[in-house]
Amino acid sequence: MSLDAIGIASRNMQKSVEFYGLLGVDIKEVGAGADHMEGTTQSGVRIMLDSFDLMKKIDPEWKEPTGAGVILCFKQDSPSGVNELFLKLTEAGLKSVKEPWDAFWGQRYSSVQDPDGNQVDIFASL
Repeated sequence: MSLDAIGIASRNMQKSVEFYGLLGVDIKEVGAGADHMEGTTQSGVRIMLDSFDLMKKIDPEWKEPTGAGVILCFKQDSPSGVNELFLKLTEAGLKSVKEPWDAFWGQRYSSVQDPDGNQVDIFASL
């Protein structure tokens, strides 16, 4: 068994596609058109975006999330890569959660929020 995909409910598909594109994930329409899109990370895990409308069609009892319960973590090749990507994301208007810092566990680490308020961490070994 292996982790193949991570599904993310999205309030604004276009903003989410743009955000994950900045992280290097080329997300495209598949199957259900603009309500379901996906792309594959460099490590082979798929990121699947589903519109809130599709989520409600699948499960009429589905409720919009009120906070992030899962954090996605994107590994960079170097500490400077963390700094550069963080700057690129925040300059694109995404909300900073934690500016890059040298964490006590031996990584350069930072966090931003995706367009739906989910936390996304960016890190590299020191």
